[in-house]
Amino acid sequence: MIYKLVLIKILKNKNIILLLAAFILVNAALFSQTGFKKKTYFYTGLGVDYGVTEEFNDYLIASIPYSTTDTIKQFNAGVNFFGGVERDLTPVISAAFEYAYYIRSFEYVYSPAVFDYTILNHQPNLLLRVNYRKPKFNMKFTAGAGYHFQIFRDKSSIANTVDYSSSGMSIKADITFLPKFSERVMAYLNAYGFYNFYGKLKDSNSGTLIVPNSSKEVSLKGFGIGARLGILFTID
Repeated sequence: MIYKLVLIKILKNKNIILLLAAFILVNAALFSQTGFKKKTYFYTGLGVDYGVTEEFNDYLIASIPYSTTDTIKQFNAGVNFFGGVERDLTPVISAAFEYAYYIRSFEYVYSPAVFDYTILNHQPNLLLRVNYRKPKFNMKFTAGAGYHFQIFRDKSSIANTVDYSSSGMSIKADITFLPKFSERVMAYLNAYGFYNFYGKLKDSNSGTLIVPNSSKEVSLKGFGIGARLGILFTID
């Protein structure tokens, strides 16, 4: 009832209506004068991650004979293949959906034993970007998050390969520099940081991966930095 009375009072006041109409028209005119046209972007490329996974490192050190912190490095590296689609929302803000496929394959040899491992990670992310547009280049400042899916593959046993899986949230922030080859094609140079809140690794029977000789459960959660190189295409 109160809302109806307020609405009736506003409608009876022609000055308020005229002010609102003028405000809308002025903003529409200012927006049209910018000459901005919303665009869609597609991008793809290759990247490298450098990260710390403390629980997983503890597992490796305890699993591999004679291993030390010198042989099991604190930082680990993996490659990722990525692609995404992005859409302008305003002259400054855009939103993107991105997918990356991360691979890390590594082994430790203590003859005659070979400890062979692979980590696979499906990484979809939703991103919000602030754009800085210039005639010869663009820059993007990004924050985003996603829900990722991991597989840790242990091929150390000759007779049996064991897969452990997990999932969890991840957050990231990045900066992208885009030199223009033309108005439709740009180089994609990206640097980013991330933090992964992944769950515990479990096998097909829901058994949790444990650090040998302890009760500590293992996950791939951690943090790191990365860099990417790719190409971006613009569609009007």
